[in-house]
Amino acid sequence: MGQDGAHLFTAGKPHHLLSLGRIPPRPHLENNLINLGLYDDLQQAVAELGLDFEALIDQEEEPGLGSGGLGRLAACYLDSLATLRIPTIGYGIRYEFGIFTQEIRDGRQEEVADQWLRKGNPWEVARPEIVYDIPFGGHTEPGVDADGRYRVRWIPDRLVRGVAYDTMITGYDSPAVIMLRLFRAEATTAFDLRSFNIGDYYGAVHDKIGSENLTKILYPNDEPLAGRQLRLMQQFFFVSCALRDMIRIYLQREKTLGRFHEKYAVQLNDTHPAIAVAELMRLLIRCP
Repeated sequence: MGQDGAHLFTAGKPHHLLSLGRIPPRPHLENNLINLGLYDDLQQAVAELGLDFEALIDQEEEPGLGSGGLGRLAACYLDSLATLRIPTIGYGIRYEFGIFTQEIRDGRQEEVADQWLRKGNPWEVARPEIVYDIPFGGHTEPGVDADGRYRVRWIPDRLVRGVAYDTMITGYDSPAVIMLRLFRAEATTAFDLRSFNIGDYYGAVHDKIGSENLTKILYPNDEPLAGRQLRLMQQFFFVSCALRDMIRIYLQREKTLGRFHEKYAVQLNDTHPAIAVAELMRLLIRCP
């Protein structure tokens, strides 16, 4: 893994935003043109070509990756930090589907899946070299370490791999950009050939489906128990990925974690990432 974030420490104390959702105020193309001061020039250039500028802007999907004021707050917070040239990484989940899309069928409103990625996302950069295996389930085992101290070891039932995707966020009239890093869930083993060869075709992809469901959709229905479990797993997955990423970046410049608290300022957007406090303690105890 390269020195992808170590430069943050050269510009002061970096900020990190942990947010389960984010709603950009406008599509990336329009927002970047405004921030770079190119909106009017490009609008004129497109008009001279006989094209509809608004229709061009509308071609970009507006992802519903947040809900209400909290989603807007996260986006505005990142835009402001970029404008103020404050080194920042925003962390969240790369949902495959947004919150929902409304359609009218037989005179009634229906909610359908928001397939915001069906045309791809040209603004993001996949970072397959930045991955973290996040533990779930299992049991704990008490014991004593080499120094005679009591320890409890977590033996997870399964691992879900978080893969990073980066998007640059521009600031208004600012030469600076900051990073939005979203994590997508994948199975550590995508295909079980042994199960497939004995005719268990569903079993061959069981781990893949179960893992990828973790980042399928924003705010799954939490009325059933399964929905509440999925929400909690989403929260743990993304905060653990984010904290592991922060530790990795920090250790690119430091040998120990003794000054970790001096190097980061972390903003938790509402209660969704609150489990980050407990997870950070667990990771610090586990780390050398």
